[in-house]
Amino acid sequence: MDRKPESIKKGLFADGMWGKIFVEGTMIGMLTLIAFTIGNKFYSLETGRAMAFVALSMLELVHSFNIKSEESIFKIGLGKNPYLIGAFILGAILQLGVVSIPGLARLFECTSLTGAQWIITLGISICPVAIMEIQKKLNEFKFGKRVYSYQKSKVGSQR
Repeated sequence: MDRKPESIKKGLFADGMWGKIFVEGTMIGMLTLIAFTIGNKFYSLETGRAMAFVALSMLELVHSFNIKSEESIFKIGLGKNPYLIGAFILGAILQLGVVSIPGLARLFECTSLTGAQWIITLGISICPVAIMEIQKKLNEFKFGKRVYSYQKSKVGSQR
């Protein structure tokens, strides 16, 4: 509510949105591959698949907090959107159930993860928070404004 509405003539992918989608999609893909590689190399192919499956869904859930605002999530706070928090909790519970409940695990052809495998997978899953916070800070330092405001005039985009 602090900024002016976007022009109705502006496209959905204006102001560098394609680049942002590409970079963030690549980040999610690479982190998923890292989870698979660790699971496959140190445990088994099935474990690698399960770790990649869990990492991919958890990466998306965690990343939803990053993309809800152009501001740092630590600046705006996590508790301001109870629906997002509820969706995150529900998604995490469903993911846990798919991997941990034997009937669902068989249905999804997943193997159960050990405590160490969960820690590795969840550690990888929270990486987008750090990566995006660094990116937001670098953009603020480099451009003096937020990411989406890159192509806008400097006067209209700063607070």
